[in-house]
Amino acid sequence: MTETSLRVAMICTGNICRSPMAEVVLRHLVDADSSLRGCVEVTSAGTANWHVGSPMDERARRALDRAGFDGEGSLAAFADRAYLNDQDIVIGMTREHVHEVKQRLSNEVTEVVLLRNLFEPARNLDLPDPYYGDDVEFDECLEMVRRGSQRLTGEIRRRLAADSSAV
Repeated sequence: MTETSLRVAMICTGNICRSPMAEVVLRHLVDADSSLRGCVEVTSAGTANWHVGSPMDERARRALDRAGFDGEGSLAAFADRAYLNDQDIVIGMTREHVHEVKQRLSNEVTEVVLLRNLFEPARNLDLPDPYYGDDVEFDECLEMVRRGSQRLTGEIRRRLAADSSAV
């Protein structure tokens, strides 16, 4: 594996539903792209520390399985200042996540993006939390995560190409 060029963090509240699904999907897309594989590290964390050390919610895992994403997500982690400052790109699932991340960051280089703005630019829409829903809500959430992650891989590809041509 080559040295990681870009660190991307997917952020939600508890880090057991939306952000671990987004981590698995983005990692799958990165691993499937030879120009990104080995160059991008994908992780996830939560703005709250409620579930630190817990695995992904079983309903989120089942949604990923139904969609053919078999990768493992990380155990739930807390998005503290040190973790966030170590990222190049942070993807928040809601406007509140984006706000909290920006409040915790102490560097000016980490880019913070709202997930749905990747495929619905400038609309500033939150990704609904499927936690209190059923399989349908988890599947709908996963579809939005997939759409955002597909757009994000294109942005990452462009960014890495620009960085390599600047050398």
